[in-house]
Amino acid sequence: MSVLLVAIGVTRSRAVTDTADYLLARGVDVDLLTVEAGPWEAAGLDPRVTLHTLAAAEAKHPLSRLGGLVRKLSKAAYTKGYAKVYRLMRPYVMWRAARRTVVKRLDWSTVEQLVICDSHAIPIGWHLAKRHPGLAVGFELDRTPWADRPAAAAEPEREPSPTPLAALTTT
Repeated sequence: MSVLLVAIGVTRSRAVTDTADYLLARGVDVDLLTVEAGPWEAAGLDPRVTLHTLAAAEAKHPLSRLGGLVRKLSKAAYTKGYAKVYRLMRPYVMWRAARRTVVKRLDWSTVEQLVICDSHAIPIGWHLAKRHPGLAVGFELDRTPWADRPAAAAEPEREPSPTPLAALTTT
């Protein structure tokens, strides 16, 4: 069983990392769908969380590649025209990128809950909820399925083993 967190931005990185830590402590697999891995690693996301990034797939999309071409031709045209249009089209581009990569790779039979972690993730969450109608979807983690599971106890600190007396004496 696993939980899929969708966070396009990193504005709520603390809440997302806390949610992931809560689930990992209870033995639940956690996947995070995001744009880039770097900011999440810097935010202290546990390395056991499986990251699915969309940056490479977004860069391959024709609308994104068109933006690079417009920027090369005229920075003013990019700023005043294309950037405004792309801002409106980006949710569509991100869904297409997610559908071509992550949606095909995940084992949806094991995903129990989808958590939409920020406002930019709503379109992707909507498409996933439509595609998987039995999937529990929310803006916060529903902790009731995992509340009765005890958190894994932290390993007790081990004291260094005493050095054998024979190793200390030299003859």
